[in-house]
Amino acid sequence: MNDALSHAAGDELLRVLAQRLADRQITGELLGRLGGDEFALLATGQTASSASGLGWAYAFDRARSLISTLAVPAQVSGVTIAVEASAGVVVDTAGSCDMTELLRRADVALHQAKREGVRVARYDPTNDASSSDRLAVLADFRDALSTTDQLTLYLQPTVDLVTGAPVSAEALLRWHHPSRGLLCPGDFIGAIEHSDLAAGLTRHVLDMALRIAAGWATQGIHIPISVNLCARCMLDPELPAGVAAMLAAQAVSPGRLILEITETVTAAELDLVGGVIAGLRAAGVQVSVDDFGTGSASLSFLTRFPVDEVKIDRTFVAAMVESPETAAIVRATVDLAAELGLRVVAEGVERPEQRAALVGLGVTAAQGFLFQPPLRLEEATAALQGMAHAATTRSIPIVRTPSP
Repeated sequence: MNDALSHAAGDELLRVLAQRLADRQITGELLGRLGGDEFALLATGQTASSASGLGWAYAFDRARSLISTLAVPAQVSGVTIAVEASAGVVVDTAGSCDMTELLRRADVALHQAKREGVRVARYDPTNDASSSDRLAVLADFRDALSTTDQLTLYLQPTVDLVTGAPVSAEALLRWHHPSRGLLCPGDFIGAIEHSDLAAGLTRHVLDMALRIAAGWATQGIHIPISVNLCARCMLDPELPAGVAAMLAAQAVSPGRLILEITETVTAAELDLVGGVIAGLRAAGVQVSVDDFGTGSASLSFLTRFPVDEVKIDRTFVAAMVESPETAAIVRATVDLAAELGLRVVAEGVERPEQRAALVGLGVTAAQGFLFQPPLRLEEATAALQGMAHAATTRSIPIVRTPSP
């Protein structure tokens, strides 16, 4: 809808569907929009029959009824629109789990419905391997935030593709779990960013990153440091002021901080996200769009929100040498960025031929194992100093010349 008819038309459709749901709301139910095109309905008063299965039957009937209501074609911007909906259903006794967990279980069921191609799916704990793990992760991570030895940052340089000089460094979180060992974000970030710990995590990582940036300045390293933000953080109108205060506390210039966001944040509240981005850039902070091209609204994102940089996702970099179609996508991204005055960074560069192809398409900066992997602070500091020195004393060939 947004791409075909405009965001205004998409918003109009959401209002029509929301009104239909509201018209079918029963006394005692709580109806709300979670974000994007997702709604939630809390129905109470069924706990007495839940154990016998009647609660599930009621929930299924209620979900199917609402899906039928949504399926009636609607007129939007002069076009007749027919929508399809899926529902995830969870039934539990009041007080047995908090609202956040209840919504998570419903979300698990919703994704199961979409995956299986059915209209309604019930939450099944046997298909949710992360349920108990998730609760344990949240408890353990809450403890980690209060310690000084569990959470640390690894740094991965971004380099100039022609000179090899470092142009920035990305801060990547690692968790030294007391029993599970070293964990990467993929092992825990999904649980954290959908919990009340997301804001605390953001502050903690920003504080660590800015302390590193302040320390680097005393060692002659003045490149920006980038930090990833979760989508939930982009809905916090207080974020720009908080970031500005942290920069001032560490005496770090705002231009030396790059905050990386994903284009999927637009699935939430567009105006709120736009205000947060505008506030960050007004404070002098740079904003980068991470994993560009993997979402469904790449072009509209760049035209709606003013940013400083786009990062081409590693999946495109991995395929571009062998795939002319993928190379064309990268070329189009570079051309678009040039028209908008944005920097372009390629992620996941692992082979010399990928580097050569990127240079040929006009990409000027990249990161990946071809240059440096994520490094501990001491290793990263030494590597950055060495790379900067090497770039001033020699030129680096784009393609290695074979021996005669």
